[in-house]
Amino acid sequence: SPFAGGPISSKYGWTAAEWRALIGRIHAIHAKYSRHPIVYGLDSVHGANYVTKAVMFPQQINAAASFNRDLVRAMGDITGRDTNAAGIPWIFGPILDVQSAKIWPRVYETFGEDPYVVTELGREIVTGLQANNTIAACFKHFIGYAATPTGHDRDPLTLSDYDVLNYYMPPFKAAIDAGAMTGMMNYVSLNGKPMGVNHKMLVKLLRHDLAFEGMLVTDWGVINDLQSFHHVAATQEDAVRMTLTHTSIDMSMVASDTLFINHTQALLDAKKVTVARLRESVKRITTLKLKLNLYETSLPGESNVNTVGDAKSQSLALALASESIVLLKNTNRTLPLLASKKNPSIFLTGPSIANVGHLCGGWSLAWQGVGGNDGFPNGQSVQDALRVQCPSCDIQSMPGVDVSGNYSADVLADAVKKAAAAEFTIAVIGEGTYAEKPGDINDLTLARGQQEYVRALAKTSTKLILVLVQGRPRLLNGLADVAHAVVNAMLPCELGGKAIASILLGSINPSGKLPFTYPKSMTDSTVPYYHPQNLQCIGTKTGECDHEWSFGSGLSYTTFNYSNMTMASDKEHQALVVGVTIANTGTMDGKEVVMLFVRQPTREDNVPEAKRLVQFDKIDIAAGTSIHIKLHVPLDSLKSYVNEIGQGLELQPLRGEYDIFFSDPVTKAVRVGKVYGPAPASSLAQDDPVAPKAIADIMANI
Repeated sequence: SPFAGGPISSKYGWTAAEWRALIGRIHAIHAKYSRHPIVYGLDSVHGANYVTKAVMFPQQINAAASFNRDLVRAMGDITGRDTNAAGIPWIFGPILDVQSAKIWPRVYETFGEDPYVVTELGREIVTGLQANNTIAACFKHFIGYAATPTGHDRDPLTLSDYDVLNYYMPPFKAAIDAGAMTGMMNYVSLNGKPMGVNHKMLVKLLRHDLAFEGMLVTDWGVINDLQSFHHVAATQEDAVRMTLTHTSIDMSMVASDTLFINHTQALLDAKKVTVARLRESVKRITTLKLKLNLYETSLPGESNVNTVGDAKSQSLALALASESIVLLKNTNRTLPLLASKKNPSIFLTGPSIANVGHLCGGWSLAWQGVGGNDGFPNGQSVQDALRVQCPSCDIQSMPGVDVSGNYSADVLADAVKKAAAAEFTIAVIGEGTYAEKPGDINDLTLARGQQEYVRALAKTSTKLILVLVQGRPRLLNGLADVAHAVVNAMLPCELGGKAIASILLGSINPSGKLPFTYPKSMTDSTVPYYHPQNLQCIGTKTGECDHEWSFGSGLSYTTFNYSNMTMASDKEHQALVVGVTIANTGTMDGKEVVMLFVRQPTREDNVPEAKRLVQFDKIDIAAGTSIHIKLHVPLDSLKSYVNEIGQGLELQPLRGEYDIFFSDPVTKAVRVGKVYGPAPASSLAQDDPVAPKAIADIMANI
């Protein structure tokens, strides 16, 4: 986008009509020289974030926290529609990287740390984006990009074939199976090979094992980086030659020069690149344009221009924001604010109380995002939303401290007085906006000044509520311990202010769950919940790292009780069917995210994970009622890829026993038994009886 670097002539973007006028002009000029249409792509990564008036949805990390497949698919549908309205048929998304290091500056762009969640939601958003056959999705960043060992963006990394295939590949496989038309590779070097020359990943894995036939584009400047960053090419021409001869890349994403085209022509003339290789790419590019009907309609989406920013898209963005916000602590039912009193006194403070830009983060109007409220026509700050939704509340407000932690002694003294006089103090703290490499930091700890400011308020008699507005989980250094309630809003964007206010006041019951492990220390910040069972932290009784909050954490204003766990087999669909009764034992209607995990107490082939998520669902349960649900777990979920890359994908059950259980401690584990090897299947634990025939059927199917 021309606006990636910031506003142009005081404008943060173009309307759909203005985009169409520009791209139409480009098409007209190009048509004088070629009968082949151009294909224009844009980073619409949480809604059409460069199209003025289009609703910006919560970032992907929030979408993951909703655990709502339907809403994620709908987000994709609206994103595609609004981008198409601008005359743009190609979207550089979704991001399907599985993140682990929480300090990484692109955490908020992902669907979290769990490969299964990323796989499921990646499939949904691709399906939504391409629902009307007018938009090409582009899965990115193939492959392993988020596995940075330091958490710094674009660091080199080392991964085994097993790790690539079982933890990082599944989301991309799901996207390809869902029909994703294009893909994008990444900046990094994997096992010493920059992705721009990585034959193993971009030919053997992507084209052979995954059978991807779509167009593959580089990320920005990847080919140039082979000389200037990775130092594997002596010249830019060498870089182009190596890319074309070693990989299956079809297009270079650098709109500001013609070096790729010029060098390719020179290499062809010198017979250093074959015509056959170029024809492969031309075929894939042309096929994409044909699928998008660009030869017939080079400027699609005219019928969608007037729908941009409509009530439907605003309603969906609000629903997704509302379901993504995570209540992490609620001592003595501090929240909701209006539970016992209709006109509570509130002191609202923190750097993000009146800043919609902070709620949106990077990739919002500009690459690095923008602070403030300008350019967000659909937005409402937390401060404004609270005042609108609770006119009877006595609200005093002041930012008090900025995102860098700067505050003055006079301001702090005033803030302490206001907090002492208020029943509740809501501190909306966290991060400013950033994206990619400029977002690198060396310390995940929340800005020291923000901590000092909030601790001073906590020493008064007020009930302290933390609202965390952040793209990655900043270390709190005990700040959560002095708070009565903690809400992790992450980056809910334009409709997030309204959603946060609704949850704080109680008109919406929180239902989000953490799609990552919230670390308590830097040591813990690179450890996903599915770590090997022999990875242990020092100083804890169990060896498990002492997290601030575990993966899947999230409270509600009501309570849920699990009982009556059942298990059977589905021969037709080659699946286990695990049932459970869930009762809403509280007084408020609620949504519950049901998570089903698998664990191997022993695995003969390699060290088993602590646990793995194999299925989830989100259900509505009215107060005082219960529902029995059944989750289908494909037997492939109990298997792992054991092949070497380039040999074809091969799933095998790993030897050992499998326990299947719901989120601890709501049920006891159920042992399925040995699924591979000479030993006979074990029986179920007596505490969890299931008919022997069901077990026999399960074992036969596996």
